[in-house]
Amino acid sequence: MKDYKRKTALQFYCVLLACFLTSGCDFLFDKAHGYRGPIVVTIETEDGSVPEFPFLIKSAYSESCGHSSCGIDFGYKYFKAAYANEPVTFPRERLDLLQPNAYASIEFTVTHPNYHQGGFPRGFGPTDADDPIHITFTVKPFAEQMNKVAGWAEQGKVMMQNAAPDSNEHFNGKMQLWQERFNLGKTIKRHITVIKTMYLPHFSKRMQQRVIEKYQ
Repeated sequence: MKDYKRKTALQFYCVLLACFLTSGCDFLFDKAHGYRGPIVVTIETEDGSVPEFPFLIKSAYSESCGHSSCGIDFGYKYFKAAYANEPVTFPRERLDLLQPNAYASIEFTVTHPNYHQGGFPRGFGPTDADDPIHITFTVKPFAEQMNKVAGWAEQGKVMMQNAAPDSNEHFNGKMQLWQERFNLGKTIKRHITVIKTMYLPHFSKRMQQRVIEKYQ
């Protein structure tokens, strides 16, 4: 009987040792410091509207320059589609941190044809498996961003109109008008490129066509 107990105990410790050496039994140590998530993300719109098409949310964990984030992607790369005000869950994952007990910087990039693309970095400490983290991001309408840049161009135009033709004020106003018109065109071009190359490819051909028809 004693030999049987001794053999059983030996087998248990062998399995335990194998788990430590191979990381094959993470479920036994689910509170390990390397785990982050699950993370429940909700997108809200600044204008309170609920657009017809979903938002595309990209996640990426980054670590460089010691333990502070310098924008170098290391992992936790997921793409999730979610409609406004509807939570979407990013999975629980064990991240390979330089310091497992430290906060992990994860950036969520939110893209939509009618909204300005936004990056939302957040720091996440270790969590238990049954302890989801709820976060909400508020996005701005793209028209608001265009109006802001167009307003700066209009300011330059007003400066020109209110100044003598050969004055520094007139020259500065003209430079601001040209620069902000250029910036407006660049902003629109970048947004179109982002939608074409990042947003649309994640949806069906039928959905892509609907988006193009609505926002062309």
